[in-house]
Amino acid sequence: MDHAINSLRIYYDIALDELYEEWKSGKYLKLTDCPSFKEANAYRSAMNVLIKACYLPEYVKDYLVAPLSKEMKFKSGEY
Repeated sequence: MDHAINSLRIYYDIALDELYEEWKSGKYLKLTDCPSFKEANAYRSAMNVLIKACYLPEYVKDYLVAPLSKEMKFKSGEY
């Protein structure tokens, strides 16, 4: 399943970059208002489902994709 997760990761990263650009533009009051939010969140959710299904329980939390709000803070350098 790693191949499926890795393939989704490529599209997730693209959607996340779009989301970050929209968010930092200041045009949207909430992150969820950004047009690419649903797409990025769908990829994130799909990867997390596969991660939970493929990895042993003790390793799952090490591989889960962070919530989008946290990802935006990583991208902006707040974390």
